[in-house]
Amino acid sequence: SWSALQLFEVRHVSQVGDKFIVDIDKVECTCRKWAISGIPCCHALAVMKFLNLDADDFIPVCFRKSTYQEIYSSIVYPVNGKNMWENTPYNDVLPPKKRIFPGRPKKKRRLQE
Repeated sequence: SWSALQLFEVRHVSQVGDKFIVDIDKVECTCRKWAISGIPCCHALAVMKFLNLDADDFIPVCFRKSTYQEIYSSIVYPVNGKNMWENTPYNDVLPPKKRIFPGRPKKKRRLQE
């Protein structure tokens, strides 16, 4: 339901009693999925459909197919095998040592079938 200017209250069908406030101007919804991911949530999409707006206009440029194609349009040169790499005078980088945590280790039990 429309509240004011670009502010809407959206009732979620599957979650009875849940209401979310969507503000198209501020690009936010109270479920916070839109703010976290940058991709409009289902509540925002419902408002966009109600207003006859194109959802593609609200998707960030970094998630668009054209940006992906532009990034990978240049040539990615192949790399020689490990035996062809140049040896350096520096020590090899090793993984961190395995830490033993305090306390009794957990038992590895077999699940009965």
